[in-house]
Amino acid sequence: MTRTPAVLPFALCAVLMMWVPSAIAQAARPAAAPSDLAGVYQSIAAKTTLTGGLRNTGSPADIALLPAAAQQMKSVDLKQDPEKMCAAIGPFRMMARDRTKIELIPARGMIVMLFEDVSHGLMRTIYMSRSHPAKPNLNWLGDSVGRWDGNTLTVDTIGFNDKTWLNDAGAQHSDALHLVEQIRPILGGRYLEYKVTAEDAKALAKPYTYIRYYEKLDTDIMEDVCEE
Repeated sequence: MTRTPAVLPFALCAVLMMWVPSAIAQAARPAAAPSDLAGVYQSIAAKTTLTGGLRNTGSPADIALLPAAAQQMKSVDLKQDPEKMCAAIGPFRMMARDRTKIELIPARGMIVMLFEDVSHGLMRTIYMSRSHPAKPNLNWLGDSVGRWDGNTLTVDTIGFNDKTWLNDAGAQHSDALHLVEQIRPILGGRYLEYKVTAEDAKALAKPYTYIRYYEKLDTDIMEDVCEE
């Protein structure tokens, strides 16, 4: 499997053509927010330590599974890993990867998160002006609702389909997967602190949290498309 800048698949192009221009057009009238998170960010390398001793902690590999989920993982064919199939891997895995590059675009009633690795990350829409629907449509990225807690963007996500894994070892989640992400600017806005907690009463023995730091870049994101 290689990844190379390429023309986006037609279906994905259609999605981006519908959503991205609309989000950018509305960005001139964003919802009021305590922090301006707009910009391009890239996750720092695993062994990097920032001012104050801040560094990445935890990993999806370290989650604790319930016995039934642990047994199920043993039967998973690792060759069918969505990551190897150039498919979306879900935010819990995606945000933990080294060198993940994203762009945050505040817009009216939402914040759009674009991924340079478009095949594995797709595009997330964090809705700031509504709650979760009673029956969200299940998808790879879930249904994300955000709110501001001081200068921290808290994102609550449910509604995941069964096509993503929790880690590279094949750990599966259930329809009860619930993510709570906290994103805040630190060190004068030069970095973002990203903290996520995964809860799944049907698969995880206990909630699991990891932290990643993202550096703000003076650049644009490209179209890094995975090819099998």
